[in-house]
Amino acid sequence: EYSSANHTPSVNTAQKEAVAQAYMDAAEMYLQAFQFSKEHTGNNTNKNNHALEQVVISIQTRLQRTLDRVEQLKRNQNGQEVPRQNQSSSKQQQPKNDPAQSLTPEEVAVLKQSSMTVSGLFLPWSDTDATGLFQEAVWASKESVNNVTRFTDPAGFLKLSDKQKPHFYKWARPDEIVQLRQQTRLRKGPLQQPILIKAVTPYTIKQQYVTDCSFISSLCVTAVLERRLQKSIITSSIYPQTPAQQPIYNATGKYMVKLWLNGVARCVVIDDLLPVDKHGNLLCSQTTDSSKSQYLELWVCFMEKAYMKLCGGYDFPGSNSGVDLFSLTGWIPERIHFAKSADKVRDFETPPERAWDRISSASSFGDCLITVSSHLNLNQAEAGRLGLVMGHAYAVLSVMETKSGIRMLQLKNPWALKGWKGQYSSYDPVWKDKSFCAEVGYNPDEVRHHDDGVFWICWDDILQYFLNFHLSWNPFLFRFRTATHGLWPKNKGPYDDTFNVGDNPQYILKLSKEAIEQKATIWILISRHVSKQEQEGADVSDFLTVHVHRNQGNRETIWYPGRSGNCVLTGAYTNNPHVLVRYDVTDPADQNLSLVLSQYQKSNDLRYTLSVYCTEQFSLTKPRPNLPRVIERTGNLSPDGGPLGSNLVLRNPMFALNILTDRTVVELKVSTAKTIAMNIVALPVAMYGHRMEQATGSAVIDSGKYRHGFLVTERKALCAGAYVLMASSFTAGQIGSFQLKCCSSQQIEFQPLQ
Repeated sequence: EYSSANHTPSVNTAQKEAVAQAYMDAAEMYLQAFQFSKEHTGNNTNKNNHALEQVVISIQTRLQRTLDRVEQLKRNQNGQEVPRQNQSSSKQQQPKNDPAQSLTPEEVAVLKQSSMTVSGLFLPWSDTDATGLFQEAVWASKESVNNVTRFTDPAGFLKLSDKQKPHFYKWARPDEIVQLRQQTRLRKGPLQQPILIKAVTPYTIKQQYVTDCSFISSLCVTAVLERRLQKSIITSSIYPQTPAQQPIYNATGKYMVKLWLNGVARCVVIDDLLPVDKHGNLLCSQTTDSSKSQYLELWVCFMEKAYMKLCGGYDFPGSNSGVDLFSLTGWIPERIHFAKSADKVRDFETPPERAWDRISSASSFGDCLITVSSHLNLNQAEAGRLGLVMGHAYAVLSVMETKSGIRMLQLKNPWALKGWKGQYSSYDPVWKDKSFCAEVGYNPDEVRHHDDGVFWICWDDILQYFLNFHLSWNPFLFRFRTATHGLWPKNKGPYDDTFNVGDNPQYILKLSKEAIEQKATIWILISRHVSKQEQEGADVSDFLTVHVHRNQGNRETIWYPGRSGNCVLTGAYTNNPHVLVRYDVTDPADQNLSLVLSQYQKSNDLRYTLSVYCTEQFSLTKPRPNLPRVIERTGNLSPDGGPLGSNLVLRNPMFALNILTDRTVVELKVSTAKTIAMNIVALPVAMYGHRMEQATGSAVIDSGKYRHGFLVTERKALCAGAYVLMASSFTAGQIGSFQLKCCSSQQIEFQPLQ
């Protein structure tokens, strides 16, 4: 995933001017249509109003696309930049925990431990530190160069990628880069002016030399949304910033980038030293034609450098856009694996029609970022014929369905070249239909003269040549949200929770009356904290998910998986750092839901962040605590014993239980081999320490139906006195060992009987 440097198609000035003028004319027509449709929207009946509103949205989208292209062409034509609009009024804040919730000491310990990565220590974000950096930048801007001490990252230089090493000349600061370009005649004309951000647009972002296509694609889609919604997304992440929340250039060379990792926003401090070749060409991702513009624009370089520092260096092995988008925004990640055919849909796949509905609605909704990944199994010849890169992430810039029902997506290759060559490519005769071009908002002539990796592709080709979508949703779509952080030690609970989930981390989600009445939507995100070893390339053996169970309402612990534990939604196991589970309230029985974390054959201590998003109010608590006193005994099933109701019952293993205090709460747990189904009962007896000689009286505790591997009884408050616990197997004569735990609220006496 690397692009050769300095690939610039030759286009003469007259062609550029003609194309730019055509786009200007188109923009003027779109603007007139937009104004006309807005004026007439309110003058129609309700029946027609919705259709007109959809027309307004469509025209507005096409107008923005056209203006983006005009800006891009102006940049290419004369090297001048179009100033960014002030976006401070619509500053996009990052999701926060419930204000009423403060971190517990345990959560602080989890986040502290998760701050250490392969590159060092990255502490949670501090607004105070960001303010201090702005004051430093203001001071430096007023001083002469000789009086400013330049910041150098004490962590040292990042490791270079294999693609960078052959071209590497030095690490250089922006002012050194522009001087080097002038000296080597890479640039002719006035000295370039280093600037942090001049324009945020996806069309100028270009991946180079680093295998981070998913990250650069993520930058592209965030740039799209920032422009269209006028919300600060990328620009809210890079500092120093003015009080109006505008990022600014810092003469000291110190920058802070807010990136999300392991549950919270983290502060990544970088200097402004960038890798260059001997001519001053940047050996990192950048904005296109950076040597020809009058400005040296730096935000793409710095965002990439900060992320590469977080991930260990420019020798980055690659990632996926779900992880990268989360790091950039802290938004809710979702992956959609789509089936190629509606007739063959695997368990983890989404049917094609449903996948289109999700992608189309996500794009039109606005607060969603989308990328798509191509297949790895294309052969090299076919990939070359189609103009695709195998196993590559593409930014999804737009999604639409034409009047004739053609489903289209506009994609961008983060290399900023090598576009699609199949159906609906710029050479397809379909674009001779000018009305079709106008509807889509596309000029194939301009694309043929200037390949920037942006192209249109139809939905059928997406299904054939691509693998999955990564979506990232704005958490502010949900009015109510909270997060908690935890540690799951590997020695807590069984290695395999097929029979017992009671020792897994659990949370009680209590929904409000309004949530039940409105049939609220709930999204549950479990984010596994990435370890230093994983960043260094170790195999990821942690497969995690979350299951949703209905709870009886008394903060009960869920002990049994699946239907036995009243499970209403089973999550899918994955070793991806993020697992999203969606649940729609359907019944008043959903008022109390248990969220049960589960691992497939756990092998490591696991730190995690659990985030819950809901359209209505809720509270999140933990189940009631375990009983404080636990006595554990082992036993063996008798070959002469048998199930309850048989004449062999009195030959089963028995245990003596002496309750010393009235109203002592007791809970019994039995663990055995998964091939053995067991039951346990407690019966009152006259004297402590003696076996039952005959079956008399009713059981005060009964675990119910026979269960394989593990069973637990309901908690019962027992009166003071003597009891016998009797364990039995469903199969008469069954032999095998078991462990019995007697948990109690008060001190008891408990021993096996011979």
